[in-house]
Amino acid sequence: MITKQEFVKKEKYLKLNKLGDFIIDYDGDLNIIDFHTHMSNVLPLKVVDPRAKGNILKYKTLPNISNMDLSVPYWTKHTIDNKKKGLLSVLKFSSEGYTIFKDMTNGGTYENCFKSQEENKINRNIVLPISSKKYDRSLESLKIAKDYPDKFTAFCSVHPNDSEIKEKLVKYKTLGAKGYKLKITDLELKNNFTPLIEAFKICYEIGFPVLLHTGSLTHIDKKDTSKLMWKLLQSTRVEIFGELLNKLPKDFKFIFGHSGIGEYKLVAKYLKQYPATYTELSCQSTNSIQYLINEVGYERLLFGSDWPALPQSITLSRVLSATEDNQQAREYILMKNAEKLLNI
Repeated sequence: MITKQEFVKKEKYLKLNKLGDFIIDYDGDLNIIDFHTHMSNVLPLKVVDPRAKGNILKYKTLPNISNMDLSVPYWTKHTIDNKKKGLLSVLKFSSEGYTIFKDMTNGGTYENCFKSQEENKINRNIVLPISSKKYDRSLESLKIAKDYPDKFTAFCSVHPNDSEIKEKLVKYKTLGAKGYKLKITDLELKNNFTPLIEAFKICYEIGFPVLLHTGSLTHIDKKDTSKLMWKLLQSTRVEIFGELLNKLPKDFKFIFGHSGIGEYKLVAKYLKQYPATYTELSCQSTNSIQYLINEVGYERLLFGSDWPALPQSITLSRVLSATEDNQQAREYILMKNAEKLLNI
């Protein structure tokens, strides 16, 4: 069985810190804005104080080293025994998601974040709250940016069905929010996208770019799942949200979170169709990033990591690999595109 030490020897731009976590292996200077991060108090769970000390971050989203493959999006090998059929598999999948959120909430502290920023040469994190119908975490995100304005920039998040969504978004922009983040499924919306479209229109009116989680897992085949499980796995596929852009102005600034994971080629299609759209690269591979550069250029690609769900280092190492022969593309993806989009 391969060890982490053996693994990083084969992967350029990656090494391990003293705790055995992946960090960047790069000697030169880098200027980096991480466009996709969270913190311990911006998720729809019980709030953990980000000032907490000694909380361990385990990166439960990351596949174990024997099942890791950085040549594909989401970095997970496809295995023939990865079957997800029956109600039990749905319950297990939901439980695993809850465990991941708990680890992010526990480990997404200032202490862990500042350490990761330092080890990976990150200048600034864009903090993305995830709000639900019950919990609006926008104010927590704004407080983080207010407490450390040189380290963080805040987005806000309001559920589309919130009756006060317009008033809240206007208020949050006044308080310093730079955009709108949402993680939502067609199942939650019950295939009624009117509230989401209206939320997008409000964001357009007030000048907010919108970032949504998009894409489905790459290492699970339809034939290995039940109909219910497949519907759940496909509930954030790129096509759902990409087609909504038909109902928005052509200069609406929409960001495909995770570049659609395994659906990055479809993301490229939408980027060609809608010139004001962007894509964020967390959990992409070197090859998929190169594909996006070749298809749509580098001016609308944004480096993101999804920390603390995933290490900041791995997508960063993929960007460095994909831009070895194009220093300008590297600079734009790592910082300049984010600066221009958010005017920071």
